[in-house]
Amino acid sequence: MSIRAGILAVLTASEAYGLQLHSELEERTDRAGRINVGQIYSTLDRLCTAGLVEVSGSTDDGLPLYGLSPAGVSEAEEWLAFPEAGSLTPWTDMTFKLLLATSLRGDGAMPLVQRYRDTWLTEAASADEGEGEGVDAATRAQARLAVAALGWLDDLESLPGGLAALARPLRNERPRRGRRPSA
Repeated sequence: MSIRAGILAVLTASEAYGLQLHSELEERTDRAGRINVGQIYSTLDRLCTAGLVEVSGSTDDGLPLYGLSPAGVSEAEEWLAFPEAGSLTPWTDMTFKLLLATSLRGDGAMPLVQRYRDTWLTEAASADEGEGEGVDAATRAQARLAVAALGWLDDLESLPGGLAALARPLRNERPRRGRRPSA
């Protein structure tokens, strides 16, 4: 799970201020309370330094609004298009990315869903080739994970309204005195 990539992805929908980015990431990826607000701001600073994000204005009460530079748009689009290669946490990375991508793009995330499906089908096939006596527990675990991932992808696609039903705009609700808006 990459907070850096997540921030870039959220900014593809609209410019946003820091606490708004924090809330959007937590809500869209079902990670309530697990992302430190300070991590959002330090990551935004690094993204600005790298030339991927820029201050694009301010809110009515003076909070900086962040937007993507052309290089940031390119990197965000690349991240949103392809599964994480060689991830040590493939399930966590996939769910983070797909929950975020489908909430931002709805049906537009279908190519990413299909790429994940292809990746897990390949993983399941390679685990099947190694079945039999002497198969280690790690290979069996990977095969089970592939089956579960494929089942979850099926569930996503079979939702009433499909992936389009998952898309939603960014919230513009502002917390009072720096407090998070209530859910």
